[in-house]
Parts: sequence; structure tokens; C-alpha cells
Amino acid sequence: MESARGIREPAERLLVEIVEAVLARTGVGPVTGGPWRLREGEFWCHVSPPGEAGRLQGWKLHVAATPLAAPLVLARAAEILVRHGCRFKFAGTIGRAGDLVSHRYDRGGGGKFLTVYPELDDAWLRELAAELHRATLGLPGPGILSDRPCFPGSLVHYRYGVFGGVPALGDDGIRGAMLVAPDGRLVPDRRRAWFAPPEWAPRDPFAQGGSAVAAGRAAPAEVLLDGRFLVRGVIRHAFGGGVFRGVDESTGTPVIIKQARPHTAATLTGRDARDLRRHEAAMLEEFAGSGFTPAPVALFEQQGDLFLVQEAVDGVTLRQWVSDRMRFGEDERWGIPALTALRRARSLACLMRLVHDEGWVLRDFNPNNVMVTEDGEVCLIDLEMLARPGEPAIRIHTPGYSAAEQVNAPRHGPAPRPAADLYSLGATFFHLVTGVDPLLAADDPGIRGNVGRLAAWLGPLAHGNEAARLLAPLIVALLDDDPARRPGLDEVLDRLAETARAIAEPSAAATAAGAIGLAVTEADPAPSAGTRGLAEPELKELVADGIDHLLATADLQAPDRLWPSGPVGGATDAFNVQHGAAGVLGVLVRAYEAGEHPAVLDAVRDTATWIADRVGREPRTLPGLHYGRSGTAWALLDAAQLLGDERLLGHAMELAARVPVRWAAPDVCHGVAGAGLTQLRFWEATGERRFLDRAEEAGAELAAMARRRDGRLLWPVPRAILSTPADVVHYGFAHGVAGIGAFLLALARTTGDTAPADLAVEGARTLLAVAEVADGAAYWRSGEQGGPRKTHWCSGSSGVGTFLLRVWQETGEDAFLTAARRAAVAVRRSRRHIGTSQCHGLAGDGEFLLDLADACADPAYRGWAAELAAGLYARNVVRDGRTLVPDDTGTQVWADYGTGLSGVIAFLLRSACGGPRLWLPRSLTEPDTVQRG
Repeated sequence: MESARGIREPAERLLVEIVEAVLARTGVGPVTGGPWRLREGEFWCHVSPPGEAGRLQGWKLHVAATPLAAPLVLARAAEILVRHGCRFKFAGTIGRAGDLVSHRYDRGGGGKFLTVYPELDDAWLRELAAELHRATLGLPGPGILSDRPCFPGSLVHYRYGVFGGVPALGDDGIRGAMLVAPDGRLVPDRRRAWFAPPEWAPRDPFAQGGSAVAAGRAAPAEVLLDGRFLVRGVIRHAFGGGVFRGVDESTGTPVIIKQARPHTAATLTGRDARDLRRHEAAMLEEFAGSGFTPAPVALFEQQGDLFLVQEAVDGVTLRQWVSDRMRFGEDERWGIPALTALRRARSLACLMRLVHDEGWVLRDFNPNNVMVTEDGEVCLIDLEMLARPGEPAIRIHTPGYSAAEQVNAPRHGPAPRPAADLYSLGATFFHLVTGVDPLLAADDPGIRGNVGRLAAWLGPLAHGNEAARLLAPLIVALLDDDPARRPGLDEVLDRLAETARAIAEPSAAATAAGAIGLAVTEADPAPSAGTRGLAEPELKELVADGIDHLLATADLQAPDRLWPSGPVGGATDAFNVQHGAAGVLGVLVRAYEAGEHPAVLDAVRDTATWIADRVGREPRTLPGLHYGRSGTAWALLDAAQLLGDERLLGHAMELAARVPVRWAAPDVCHGVAGAGLTQLRFWEATGERRFLDRAEEAGAELAAMARRRDGRLLWPVPRAILSTPADVVHYGFAHGVAGIGAFLLALARTTGDTAPADLAVEGARTLLAVAEVADGAAYWRSGEQGGPRKTHWCSGSSGVGTFLLRVWQETGEDAFLTAARRAAVAVRRSRRHIGTSQCHGLAGDGEFLLDLADACADPAYRGWAAELAAGLYARNVVRDGRTLVPDDTGTQVWADYGTGLSGVIAFLLRSACGGPRLWLPRSLTEPDTVQRG
């Protein structure tokens, strides 16, 4: 059989060639005409003997390795596995092996360089594991957190999980290989950061006497390290080791404890996380007494892990400090007071100069690595990346905060010159005055320079923001693409001082103007809403280029996804609204209705056919509107009506009729409310009573699922669905009260039944009760579990306001309209700081503002929506000659509706052409036209 090779460069094929050599030497490989197969994937390479895999699931083995040890581990293991006729997979390159042990790799998957799928009984499994253990004994590799080592100190680990499994969608809408429980249920194979086989797994083959598996995680016990440091809480977990809050029991003082697990963050130099911690300890010692770094307390090993203990700094990160001081005035002025920002900028430059004067470069200077203490001083944290310029180092960079010469450096090479830190200082100043991360998606090569794009973005951000206006020339100079043109720290400090004097002494303004490169004048008056928004040519460009990109990137021959998606979206259903073809189809239908372009009509027909031909292959039918089959049926309905295709309409109706309307999840995205909204849409479109009956069934299900606590109406999401310790309550539209209430209100408007309306209004009063109002803006946290205040459609002001606006239309109660207007204020204030998407960004927020403009006949809200459209244009990226809006990561262009380009196009089309919002029935977008049953 043939070896299916990927697109790796010859230098990247070392690991593949090792296995090819083993197969050739034993005479079973494809080169010698043997029956074994070697298939190269983007990350994994699969090696298989002849015949189909016989097992869906069972006890399997994982072999750990550092990137330096990976070739030897693979060579020794492959010899054994081929001889035993056992299928396996391995990370395809040394770089991938490095990814698997990196500090921030997923804790449930970290370290699994090689996976073995044994087909025989437990006795054979133990013999195979023992042989692998002997062959790899003494080679370096990390412990695998999700597994147990087969033998003390072994690289060979085991866990119970899928081999091939049953590919299916989980309740969360993510596709994966599922376990089959003894009763036939499909169960997700959850990779925890601890050994947790399912309760019904067969007996542990490595336990003494074959005892039954003790599943689950033991209750946490009090942890005392080095007989002195008591762990009190977790700051973050990571595969390379956690960071904890603690107390030094010998002194009673609080401390920070940083753990380093052996062989994690390992590189080809042989260094690992422990070396980074030792280096950080040395840096703390070097700068001890400066007042700009935490004081070192202790460095010790315990049970093989290395621990660094340092002084706990009372304060917040610079990122949090900026967020806490960001102010928004009614006169369009916003930001941090200019003198406050200048003083903080000076302290940051002095901090950097301290490090540079000692001969070090920081390499990772950003708002997360600087603390602002309670007395207003700055303190540098996370010093493990400091290096001498030019000395060998592993590449490190934080997106948006690292210079091109650092980002594009080889994986191992000389540490950058101090000029790279100057770029990071400019990027940190950018965030200091705006609260925005200066991260833009990369253009096609040679299109535009990075600094020009950032300057063009900073210009609008500086409107009404005195600190940004004053510091903009210095920031742009520091962000220069040419390291030689970036001003040095002495010049930075001089320019900051001149600017501060200009503010304090108006008579010095003329002198300062020459020194800092701008005129220090009164801020320009606020322009009209129209000039703040997106100009018509730019709006048309974004829409036209975006649609062209969707048409050009569809692959009708693709077996799995019509449009590619990112790592998260690519793991979901290819036919859903959120990340799949249905969301794009809905936008293409709207685009054709707005412009009547023949190519778009062809794309609608092709996309609908692609979905209809393949959608029946999925073994599970999930109910949700955004992650389930409801949205797929809805998109096919809209396409069928546009095309006048009765066959497609029948397919859509059949699919909608199969959608479950009773489910454990109550929400719009994944559950009953989303199914109910879809049934209402089909009733409105077809008049078939079965759809209205099913919508009423969904309403009854939600009424039964409702819970009341402390005078509030809530719909908990069961913990079994989310795999959380307890049920979770959400407030927003996607997952919580707002979206569920919207469906109940739509049901009441359609049927005339007051009971769903009463529940909807009760839910709206709950949202009023939990709103947090600050300076005229209303915010909501994601739910009872707390977290930061949010403004987007998914879990915040935009989605809650979408619902409250419609409750006001229904009841006429001013409290609901007032809250919706306050939600709009929150949305507008966040427009500079959020992403681009429908789900949690500018596009979805803009849809809410258009809703308000239509409902209240108030053009101000349309002007606010235009500001959000301008914010989308400010972040544009050029790909294949098209001006496009990146996805919610800010780095890529994907077609996805919920998080990518098509959702942005939906908002821009509606801004330009009007019309109702997508994925809401007419009873919520045109309530006066609904005929009640």
C-alpha cells in the first residue's frame, strides 16, 4: 500500500523517515510492497497494519518524549510496535513534539507524543507496555496528567479512551469520537488533567490483582510545600506547572508559588520549565532591592517538581489598571487622564531602562507582565524570558506586542537586540492610552507596512482621547518596522517630559510641539454621527469584497466542510449556523435579496445542495439554533423560498420536523429555545400546524425547566451537559434568560397565549434586577457564576438589550426601554475594545443598535451602528486583493457566521440595505404582521 505524504519540507520529515526506515527494514512498508500504511496528517502521522481496526475503545498507551528525545523514543517504539503488529500514531515533526510539551498546551492532552492502540487482551497489553518501558527507560519525557504511568518513572502511560470510537456531535456541538457505554449511550471521551476513566470501564489492567478502576478526582487536600509554604488558591493551571497563591507559615506573609514540571516546555537545547524557573530565580536575585521586581523567597524541589516562591505583589496587572481607569464622558471624551497616562508611560520606560542598563533584553514586555502596586509603582513579573542580546535563546513573542524581527526569528537563535523591546514598549503605550491590543491580521506580503496600519487605527482611537492624541507620534515611532528608526529610551523619556510640561504649562506648548511632533491644542469638537461612521464607498467595499471572498473560498468537492474554519470551528458540525455552511447560506440569501447578483444566486443553490446532500449522515440530531440542526433547517428554508425549489423546501421541512423540542439544555444556541424559534419560523413560512404544535411543546418544556431562586426566574444548564461541578445559569441571549425569554415572547405573540408572555416578562424583570448600571450604561455578567461584565450578544448587554427592547414593545413599560437604551450605551462604549464577530463583537452589537433605531425611530442609534462599522473597517486585512474583516481572534479570515466574515457581512448588509435581523422569526422582527393562531 502507498505512503500518503503530506506537504512537509524534507528537513521536517525526520520522524516520518525514521518510521519509514523501520517499515522498510522489516519488509512490511509501502516502499518494499508491504501491507502497512503510513499516513501523514497536519499534526499526527498514523501507522497501520493491514485490516481494519477491530476496537472502538479500550485501554490504550501513550508514550511521552521531549523534542530532543523524540527521534530515539520513536525509533525504539516503532520497532516494537511493528513487530507486534500494533497500530499507532505519533506527532509528525520535532516542532509538533515540542508543541505537545509546551507550557500552555492543553493539560488533558499534553505530553502524548505517541499513542498505541492495542487490539488484544490485557495480558498482552501489559507485556507490550513493559517492552516499551524497557526500550525507553532513562529517556526524557513529561508525566502525562490524564494518564497513569504503567510503571514507576516510566514514559509509558495508559488511560481508557476511544480508539476509533463513534464519530458524533456532543451536546456542546463539538464533533468527536465518542465512547459507547454498556447501555449503548454515546459518551464523550473527556480528557481531564487527571486519571478519570468512566465508571463502567473494564478493570484496570495495571492495578494489583486487576482491581476495579477508581474513577474521578480525589477531593483536594491541604498542600504544604517544603514544610513551609501553604497553598491557598490557584492563579492558573498549566501543563508546565501551575501558579498559586500561598502563605509563608514561617513569617505569615503572602507569597506566589510557581511550579515547574520536569520535561515540560522542553526544547532542543535540553532545557525545560525547571531551567526557566531557575533563570527567573536568578533574575529576581539580580534585581533584588531595585523595587521593580518581586523579592525572591525560596527555590526548592519536591516530588520531582521545582518550585519558585516569590514575594506576593499587592496590586493589579497593567491591563487591569488600564481597564479600571478608563472613563467615558457624555461629550465624546474618553480614556485615561493625560497626565496619569504620561506618568505611567514614564514609569514603564524607566522600568525597561533599568533592565537594559544591566545588559538584558526583556523579550516579553506587555500589559500582563507588569504589575501596578497599591502605592502606584510598577513591578516587573515573569522574568524567565530575560536574556543577553545575541545569546542563544528560544523564540518567544506575544501577538501584538512583539517586533517583526522577533516574531520572524528562528525557533532557536540569538536573542534580539534592545530595539525589539522598544517595539514592545510602544505597543504597551498603545494599550495604555486606548485599552486596545495593537494586533492586526497579517496582510498578503508586500501590501502595507505594519506601522502604517497601526497608525491608521490609532488615529480614530485618538479622537476624544487626549492621552492617545498626545502620545500617538511617540507610539508610532516606537512601532516602526525598522528597528534602527525606533527612538531610544533616553529620547522616549525626554519626549514624555516635554509632553507633560506642555500640559502643565500652556506657554510651553509651542516648544513641546516641535519636540514631540504634534500641535498641542484643544481637542477637536466631536464630529457628526455621519462622519464618525463608515463612508459609503468603504461600506460597499467591505460587503462586495467579503461576498467575493465567500464565493471564491467555497470548496464544493470538500467531503467535510464547505468553507474551512479555525481550530474551534473546524471541530463543530459542518452544517450549523455558528461555524458551518448554514450560517453562510443565510447570509448569501440576504446578499442576493439585497443585490440580485447572479453569482450569489448560484452560490445559494450550490450551498443548499451541498448541505442537503450530506446533512443526513450525522447520527445525532441536536436541537440548537446555532450549534444544532434547527439553524440548518432554517437556512435551507430561506434558500428554498428564494429559489422556488419545492424539493428543497420539503427537505427543510422534514429536517425541522426531526429536531428535538425536548432536551436537557434550555438555551437558544444548543437547546430547546433555539428549536422553538425555528418551529415558529416554519409555522410562519408554511402555515403547517405541526410546527406550531411543536413550538408550543417547546414552550411547555421550558416552563417545566424554569427555576425560581431569590425572586428570580432562571433556566439552569445541567452540569451533566457542561461537565461542571454544578448547574450553570446564564443571563445572555445565546445561553440564558434573554434568549429563552425571546422565544417565549415570540410564542405568545404567535398564539395569543398569555402564559409564555408572563414567563418572558418575569425573565425580563430578573434581568433588570441583575443589571449593573455605571455612568448611564447597563452591563450584565454572564450569569450567577459571576465573571467580568460583558456587553456582547452572546452573554452581555447587546443580547439582553435585544430581548428587553421587545419586551418593551409588548408591554409598553418604560423600565424595559430604559434598560435597553442603557445597554446600547454600554455597547457603544465598548466599541473600541471588542472583537469583530456576531457572537461577541462589533457585528452582533451593531445589529442590536439597528434594532433600537428601527423600534424607536431614533437615527442616533443608526449613527452609533455606523461607528461600529467604522471600527470593523479599521481592522481590515487584505487577502488576495480583497479588503476583508478578520475573525474574532483578529488574526485570520474564516467564513463562519458566529465568529467570522459572513456574520460581519450580515450586519453591514443590514446597515446598507435595511431589513430584519437574521435568525429571528417574524413575530420578533415584525410583530404587527403576525397572525395569531
